[in-house]
Amino acid sequence: MRIPRTLPPEEISKPLSCKAFSRFCEVYVPLAPMLFTYAIPADFNIQRGSVVWVQLGHRKPEIAVVSKVSEEVPAFEKIKQAFPHASGYVFDERFMQKLEWTSKYYLATPMQSLNAFLPKDFEKYLDALIVEKEEIVSAKPQKENPPLTVEQNAALEELKELLFQQNGFRGALLHGVTGSGKTRVYMELASSALAAGKNVLILVPEIGLAPQTASRFSEFLGFSVPVIHSALSAPKKRSAWLKILSGKAHIVIGTRSAILSPFHFDLVILDEEHDSSYKQEDSTPNYHARTLALYEAKKWGALVLLGSATPSLETFSAAKSGKLKYIVLTHRATEVEMPQVTIVDMKKKMRTQDSSLLLSTELREAISKTVDEGNQAIILMNRRGYSKSRICVECGNTFNCPVCKVPLVYHRQHSGLLCHYCGRLFPLYAKCPECGSSEFELAGGAIEKLEEEIAEWIPQAKVVRMDRDTTANVGAAEQILSDFRERKFSVLLGTQIVAKGHDFPGVQLVGVVGAEIGAGERLFELLSQTSGRAGRANGNGRVILQTNNPDDPIIQFATAHDYLGFAERELAARFEAHYPPYAKVAEIRIGHRDAEFLHQHAEIFANDLATKNPTVEVLGPVDAYIPQVGKIFWMNLLLKANSAAEIRNALKELPSDLEIRCNLN
Repeated sequence: MRIPRTLPPEEISKPLSCKAFSRFCEVYVPLAPMLFTYAIPADFNIQRGSVVWVQLGHRKPEIAVVSKVSEEVPAFEKIKQAFPHASGYVFDERFMQKLEWTSKYYLATPMQSLNAFLPKDFEKYLDALIVEKEEIVSAKPQKENPPLTVEQNAALEELKELLFQQNGFRGALLHGVTGSGKTRVYMELASSALAAGKNVLILVPEIGLAPQTASRFSEFLGFSVPVIHSALSAPKKRSAWLKILSGKAHIVIGTRSAILSPFHFDLVILDEEHDSSYKQEDSTPNYHARTLALYEAKKWGALVLLGSATPSLETFSAAKSGKLKYIVLTHRATEVEMPQVTIVDMKKKMRTQDSSLLLSTELREAISKTVDEGNQAIILMNRRGYSKSRICVECGNTFNCPVCKVPLVYHRQHSGLLCHYCGRLFPLYAKCPECGSSEFELAGGAIEKLEEEIAEWIPQAKVVRMDRDTTANVGAAEQILSDFRERKFSVLLGTQIVAKGHDFPGVQLVGVVGAEIGAGERLFELLSQTSGRAGRANGNGRVILQTNNPDDPIIQFATAHDYLGFAERELAARFEAHYPPYAKVAEIRIGHRDAEFLHQHAEIFANDLATKNPTVEVLGPVDAYIPQVGKIFWMNLLLKANSAAEIRNALKELPSDLEIRCNLN
């Protein structure tokens, strides 16, 4: 259906005398540098939260949100008018306070936050809201489900008591081993909440998990559940947003950004709550969906349920200290045993097999056996591309990105050398920039090379690769996972995306190539979650970890499925070092086009912070891991304090001659 576009009135561009008006409004314009004031025409009802048309200077009219209405006449003489959008949409106070709290907590402006809160096609959704027709929701036959296990039923009863018999903020951690049936508990709890007239928000960390989760909830509840994430087709995205904006949605499934929507939950469930994808790293504000869920639940009263087989240490610590209800599922729902784990020492393997091979004999034979028996395997290699670097044979120079100064990665799929930071692509056969030689070697294998190796050594295997390069198109990730679930492929080869909460009954083998990639909590989560994909339905699962560091304590804890031992060791180390959950930490990135100027003034900035804020520990500055991106040089500071407020106060005044980016963890 074609949606007619609404336009602002022509008078929007005409400055008039302030004395001609009795009411004025301050507005948040996405990404604007400051608040702007507009006049309210006498015939229109505009209030805090109203979505309005405004014009900044000579720019095209755009959408803004009213932050404040006042009768105080501005000091300037001329003023333009703000006109309400034809839909008459008004964000309520709960949304407005969430927007402003997020801005304050994460050291962003409300205008920066609003840009993240509003979906890309928000204006189109408002237009569609005007002509929206009542959608007929057809009931679907509900799937027969097996009875709950004793553990699942006990967990559900505890959660229902929190949901229905208590008011205000309630929080719980559902700590269940992989395959313990946490999703079934979520679905039962959501069904009970909906039956009582409550709203439910389900968050998943990755787009690839949304289709599986939506399908299971829809089958269980008997109707289609709206889903919101960036990779949806335009019609599906619009349909879901219209349900939210019209208030007709009572359950929503989404990724991280769904927590920013004006959907007001009574129950919010964060599946795989430990996952780093819940943290926005790429743009301001650098919010964490878990933090916002907890804020909103404390402010307005709701139940927050955090679920994971490997809870984040912050969440686990909160549960053990009584801040969250701690509920445990210790057995798999199918009563099958946890998978058997084998560690292969690749340092020793280098003496007995071709060093150019990525697969050990053990893993190669295990894949072949699994495929021959009609089962499936997941192989994880958390490294994109074909080869890690290109090295000149004559002078030994590593071909780096000329802008970002990091090694370029050879991608056979793109037929060139790719910079993983700025995205520039360079010809593979370019001459060495140091000596001009055309002779080179490719060093270090990556996932494309592993795909080639499996195809060569195990030709009977039908392999599908899942990484950022193969899932760039809309719907690609969903299609790969669907095809693998339907057994069109026998081997799913992927980066860390394949480790996240997927349930494939046919998977009997999991292999990890390069199990030392990562450190600490991230490494433990990755290994444990990946291992948990094996043998979930039928038992006899097997996991093979290839590593150069077989004695690493993290690897030992992961192979023993010993989360409690890992957590005890890691929390003790964090307590000694004054890291979360025992402190708040902020990473400050400082940038400038002149490297010498940056080094001098970053040092001055760090000294000023330390001198003026004795309760804040200032570490650095040091050159960033990637010291130059584009034309900007970067340095890092780390701030540690007992509270986020101390860090925010320290950063109230920032130098205007440096680019400062703040990431509060």
